[in-house]
Amino acid sequence: MAIDESALSAAASIFESTVEKNETPGMGWGLLHEGTLVGSGGFGNSHLENGTAAADSFTPDSRSLSRICSMTKSFTAASILKLRDEGRLRLDDPVSEYVPEAAAIEPATEDSPQLTLRLLLTMSAGFVTDNPWGDRMESMTRDEFADLLKNGLGWVHAPGTGFEYSNTGYSLLGRVIDEVSGQSYDSYITEHFLQPLGMTDTIWSVESATEDQKARIMQGHRLNEHTDATRFERIEFDTPGVYGAMAGLFSTVEDVAKWVQFLSSANLAVLPGGKPAEHPELLSAASRREMQQLQRLWETPALPVRDGEKHSAGFDRIRGYGYGLVVERFADLGELVSHSGGYPGFGSYMIWHRATGTAAIALANAKYGPAIRSCMDALRAILEHSPAAITAPRGELAPVTATAFAATLRYLSLEDMEGADGSAIADEFFAENMDPDIPRDERFRRREQALQLAGLELADLQKAATPVIDAIEGGEELPATVTVVSRANAQLKLTGPTGTVTIDMLMDPRRDAKIQSITTLGKKNEQQAGEKKAEAAK
Repeated sequence: MAIDESALSAAASIFESTVEKNETPGMGWGLLHEGTLVGSGGFGNSHLENGTAAADSFTPDSRSLSRICSMTKSFTAASILKLRDEGRLRLDDPVSEYVPEAAAIEPATEDSPQLTLRLLLTMSAGFVTDNPWGDRMESMTRDEFADLLKNGLGWVHAPGTGFEYSNTGYSLLGRVIDEVSGQSYDSYITEHFLQPLGMTDTIWSVESATEDQKARIMQGHRLNEHTDATRFERIEFDTPGVYGAMAGLFSTVEDVAKWVQFLSSANLAVLPGGKPAEHPELLSAASRREMQQLQRLWETPALPVRDGEKHSAGFDRIRGYGYGLVVERFADLGELVSHSGGYPGFGSYMIWHRATGTAAIALANAKYGPAIRSCMDALRAILEHSPAAITAPRGELAPVTATAFAATLRYLSLEDMEGADGSAIADEFFAENMDPDIPRDERFRRREQALQLAGLELADLQKAATPVIDAIEGGEELPATVTVVSRANAQLKLTGPTGTVTIDMLMDPRRDAKIQSITTLGKKNEQQAGEKKAEAAK
């Protein structure tokens, strides 16, 4: 399931267009597939002056250093989980247990729960969203931060009752890392993640960069009111401080790809045919998967109401926050994990497809640069040109489920389901609830009714069932007509001249499972159902 050249070319054009449209002076980009950067590069300029390339400007590429801004939060979250796994803290501990100044934060309501590490990790603390303000607080010292907390924080809602993005919350987590580990959050992250993963170009400040790295750092730019290249104005770099725990890192496309691979490999490890997750000694695969679960729903705007409708049809996605990562589900792309970064002078994004690990990365050197849209468009280009590279692999049935599904299809293929052969199958495979739920004679009538709706005969069902039974008994791949809903749930779909028949089988929850439900559902084609309705109305 390689990504072909047409997909790579289409993606490159997408990233290039952002520079051509003066949305950012420059951009480095990369596409990750099966653990390898299969495409990468860059466009534009690292530094503009009055709309033209500065004397020291260069064309960004996958080794160019840029601020990755709030993508840093995933490193802070991973550090908290590592300390948790080592038994040095618990996610439901009060923050004030480690940062005493936090005890001065007044509760939003009289019955508000204590502020815990988990509430901070999931953006559920209720603090006021602080992107523009927090972006300028990076160099705040520990003493200044302590004074900030002692003077109190504002609230949007009570803790644990909603999503509200908070840089201050992640800066608090950085202070927890300081106190629990006995070293600064930046040195902890460097020692326990950056160095072991070989992320040698991921640093915390310009001052700490080598001469080679300094020559590869992209300059940040703010946007003025112009629309041409003169809109980009140089911004000076901040020095690291307490707020660096939420957005302080510099990195490259190549280094971010290593981080993405580290996180996404934990998801692939539990899929059929998956390889063990990389670097389990740094953070367990289970904890990495935990980071990538939706912990707090993040509200998205409703789709516009269509003409002739009274209400919106829904939302374009499901979105939520995990631990330092965003989790989303799209109708076309499926489930994606990501984090963006926006900072004075920079915009960044990393996003990967949970089920395949296919990822897109973009680092731009303009404030809130168009990295998100570019990466999303690039993934959709892959979906169009190389769909297998971003399509979830087919699931596998548990052995007991596969055996029972073959028995189900044999049972439903019998001319006399109530005869000796049918009774033998039912007696062996049916759970205790099956007969009380639907008597066996009624199952026969439901089968006949479903086949009739679809314009099918029993012979058609037998013909469709045979290759499935043969594949199960031969240990071969199941035919495309079978849907693996889960390890315990399988479906077979038949298409007839007037409709479809879906056979759904679900196992019970016991280790030595039996069948708890068999549903045989017939459905007429919409066109024919409409014609029948019109005929009845005459």
